[in-house]
Amino acid sequence: MIPGADVAPVTVPLRSRRLKRVQLVQKVQHAVPALGLLVGGAESLRAGAHGFELVLAVVGIGISGLLGASIIRSLRAARGGHTSASHHGHGIDWTDIWVAGVLFTEAAETWHVRHHIARPVILSGVVTLVIGLLHDRLAARVERRRSLRLTDDHLIVGGKPFRKFTARWDEIKHIDMTEHEAVIHTHQGRRRRLNFLDLENAADVRAALEKAQQRLIPEEQQ
Repeated sequence: MIPGADVAPVTVPLRSRRLKRVQLVQKVQHAVPALGLLVGGAESLRAGAHGFELVLAVVGIGISGLLGASIIRSLRAARGGHTSASHHGHGIDWTDIWVAGVLFTEAAETWHVRHHIARPVILSGVVTLVIGLLHDRLAARVERRRSLRLTDDHLIVGGKPFRKFTARWDEIKHIDMTEHEAVIHTHQGRRRRLNFLDLENAADVRAALEKAQQRLIPEEQQ
């Protein structure tokens, strides 16, 4: 390939293992209030709850059980390095759905016991429910933002807000790659590091960077 020649654009998502672990931990944290609902619901049933209190107890136990089962599936899927098909169905993240159910049940219990509308809890439940229902769309948007892109004019490495790396091909000095990482260097002294050990699709990212290396102008011609 002629250095600097145009090639077809390339887009490769940066699928971080660390980010997925953080997201999973955030979901697991909701198991604590769910356990409280489970225990409280069981105690209410033993005490002979009736009416609205009985409904709350049954709903709390049911949703807590569903959330627990969903979290266990997520943990097993994460250990196996894949996404459980039963966890995400038709674009829905069922863990988020059951988390929203826990939050709504907590709000209902607060209203029943204290006659107080827990607006922050309800709002959090609505947001979590929407996130769960739109999971695939939101995940696709995040994946587009967190991607390595080779265009006719630029090399772009997405990431967190304000951490997006963009450089024209003539601005890139060289790309160093080892077994564990890649570092993109610019003539202006900017650097962008990619940790292959953290990427689920490290082979695809490495292949894209090798194509990027072929597009660079040799230093003796600069």
